[in-house]
Amino acid sequence: MAFSWVMLYLALALRTAEATQAAGQTLMFLLTFLSSAFVPLATMPGWLQAIARANPVTYAVDALRALLVGGPAARPVLLAVAWTAGLVVVFAPLAVRRYRHG
Repeated sequence: MAFSWVMLYLALALRTAEATQAAGQTLMFLLTFLSSAFVPLATMPGWLQAIARANPVTYAVDALRALLVGGPAARPVLLAVAWTAGLVVVFAPLAVRRYRHG
């Protein structure tokens, strides 16, 4: 839901299907590979840990791992929900405003 608002805003800002697709794929590629989806944070270099910690995909992946594998899930789930809510709060009004003022 949160990323749909981000992508909608990008689509309205870029205006062409090709540019929107390229930007969306690039954004999702970077967010996925610069997260803890494939490698644990502890094994990353320091500079990459900082980027991964500022990445909403990291928190979604951590929450899913905690829920599926077990272990403490409250903190990861709350952080994932907070990131989701934050993205919606920021990008939903931006996308609606962009749509209205074309």
